[in-house]
Amino acid sequence: MDRSVKDLLGGSLKPNDPRRFLIEAMVGAMNSDGSIDPRELAVIEHQLEQHPLFQGLTPAASRTLIDLSSDAIQFAGNALARAPMIARGLPARIHRIAAYGMAAEVAVADQTMHQGEIEFLDGLRIALRISPLESEQIIGYAHAGVLGPYLEDRYLRIKNLIPAACEVFALRALARGVATDDHRFRVRDFFAAMPDLTLSRDELDAELYRSFRRPRSPHAQVFGELARVAAAMPDPVDRYWMVVYALVAETPSTVPSWRVVPFIGVLQTTFQISDTDMGLAVADALTFPPAMPRPTV
Repeated sequence: MDRSVKDLLGGSLKPNDPRRFLIEAMVGAMNSDGSIDPRELAVIEHQLEQHPLFQGLTPAASRTLIDLSSDAIQFAGNALARAPMIARGLPARIHRIAAYGMAAEVAVADQTMHQGEIEFLDGLRIALRISPLESEQIIGYAHAGVLGPYLEDRYLRIKNLIPAACEVFALRALARGVATDDHRFRVRDFFAAMPDLTLSRDELDAELYRSFRRPRSPHAQVFGELARVAAAMPDPVDRYWMVVYALVAETPSTVPSWRVVPFIGVLQTTFQISDTDMGLAVADALTFPPAMPRPTV
């Protein structure tokens, strides 16, 4: 599962390209204190030229995205007001962590965190569902000038949760009586469309095959099996995102009615997600494209 951070996005400009919102997070941080420091602008330019996330993005495309970001912030009134829209444009967890990290690098570029920058980063953290601990770590690494390796580590850590996601979706299929090869292939296509869950086709096939064909006791219950998966996932943020993935897999029109979806209810209980956080998970799930492939029954 070794993947470098450049695989997060990469390539030429696409419609609704999430890199627009990565850039908007940086531009927002630059504008949030009411002035543009040349050192902050230099950080943005350096990231656009050198960061693996922006490989394949032409200077003209970069300029277009910067202009779009500046116009959006100006229209909204200030950078903080754009934080929710930045989050909507970046539904995947890995994209959100990258955006927050880039914004933090810009904010600390002048060696001083002004009040406007602090407020913007806090509003962006809340909108992106970045935990306070993770936010503190990101800002600390940005201050130290070593954020790149930290983001790489976070990216790989999220990718290493894919086997657990395979288990959750295999149990979802078992609970619904659709643990078939056809459904497994649908889950594979769904994972391939989710940036957090993407591997090569062969790797996804192998991981899902292991989970769907795993020998289980004839008396095994989905509740107990999910509890086992949750026990191996101590970070509540990881558990939260696993619930988000399960919600995304549902037909979008049914997501707001998650309480009547039996598997989601069991998942909430075993992963210990509060009703308040379920409301946030529903909102996050609905930011993913409605047209993406889903393993619906």
